[in-house]
Amino acid sequence: MEIAYRIYPLPNGTVYTEEDVKTLDDVVEIFDYCQIMEAMISKNGWDHLIEKFGIEGLYEADKKSGWFDSGSIEMFICDIEYEKKHAYDDAGDHQAITDFCESTHFPGI
Repeated sequence: MEIAYRIYPLPNGTVYTEEDVKTLDDVVEIFDYCQIMEAMISKNGWDHLIEKFGIEGLYEADKKSGWFDSGSIEMFICDIEYEKKHAYDDAGDHQAITDFCESTHFPGI
C-alpha cells in the first residue's frame, strides 16, 4: 500500500510504502517533506499511520517535525481530519500531486 508520495527525486519521485514507514522517525521524515510541500500522504496512508502508531504517536511525531504545530492533541486531530479530507485516493496519480506541490513553490527557491 502507498502511504505517501514525494515529488523528489525527479523525474519519478519517491513512493513510501509500509516497508518504508516502520518507526516514528520515518513518520517525522514524511511530515517534514509534507511541511515543505514536497510530499502528500494518501487517505489509505493516513488510515495506516493512525492504526500503526495511534493518534498519540503521530502527535509526538508532529511535535518533532512541526508540520502542523498544533497546540493540543484535539487540534492535531482536527488538522489530520482536514488533511485526510484533501488527501489523494489514487496511488497512480503522482503527476497531479507533483503539479500541485510544484505550484506551491516560489520560483527560484
